[in-house]
Amino acid sequence: MKKKILGMGNAVLDIIFSCQEKDLVEMGLIKGQMSLVENDNSENIFKKFNSVKKSSGGSVANTITGISLLGGNSSFCGRVCDDNIGNFFISDINDSGVNFLCSPKNGIPTAKCLVFVTDDGERTMQTFLGASINLDENDIYEDFFSDVSILLIEGYLWSSLSARKAISKAVRIAKSKNIIVAFSLSDSGLVEMYKKEFYEFIKNHVDILIGNFSEFKSLIDEQDFNEINKKLFRIAEKAVMTRGYEGATLFINNNYINCDAVKNEAIIDTTGAGDMFAAGFLHFINIGKSYSEAMQYGCEVASKILSQYGGRPEKENFQK
Repeated sequence: MKKKILGMGNAVLDIIFSCQEKDLVEMGLIKGQMSLVENDNSENIFKKFNSVKKSSGGSVANTITGISLLGGNSSFCGRVCDDNIGNFFISDINDSGVNFLCSPKNGIPTAKCLVFVTDDGERTMQTFLGASINLDENDIYEDFFSDVSILLIEGYLWSSLSARKAISKAVRIAKSKNIIVAFSLSDSGLVEMYKKEFYEFIKNHVDILIGNFSEFKSLIDEQDFNEINKKLFRIAEKAVMTRGYEGATLFINNNYINCDAVKNEAIIDTTGAGDMFAAGFLHFINIGKSYSEAMQYGCEVASKILSQYGGRPEKENFQK
């Protein structure tokens, strides 16, 4: 049996719209940024546009889906409500070959993210976090970790006190079973907000750290690779940094290795490139490839997502 990769993250239904920049202005949205809203605001805007695509989303959920479509064995744990959106989320992620583990609950509606994509491929997001922030330790069971080799945790969960308790329980179980713990930094603003806590968590519990240049810069307070490498080595044995069109950098054994990006001439939407890098990277690690091979494969997989709408990988693009 293939060893599994288990992901923990916000369970969010992504709803993709194609729009003009004037639409963003009319909605009061700032291009390229993400804003948090209440459900009523989200519903009002949702009714004004016709969606291009709906899919189970959230950063780690997208990564876990990518791993499944690449041939890996993956499962996901996140909180959804027992409502139409929550049931669609579960059905959609299961259809991708991912085993959704957590039982839906009554109460706060399932999270959704409205993603507005302009002609240049830039994404602007409006998110209602809903039920996703209520993930707690009672959602985590030890049998979730059977035959698991890697646990991937989404940094976004840190903004919820109950989700932090779920993380702590998951890490305790993972460490007792010698499971690799990977942690995604998720957002530079989040890193700034919880820098001290992230630093301690990474130092004490994380085996593989994943993030982009902006997130690492926020964590380490450095821009030079040599300086980042020196400081990272104090807290993380292995780390991988995505750098957009410049590729990626692997920090390992107190050294760093660069990898060029894979060009894509048919870019539609930049949503999810980092999530798909993580999918390719972790999948290759899980099947026994070297970290440098995994970084190269991560860049290849990240390039594919740029030719479709949304961060949820499409089977026809990822099963070639």
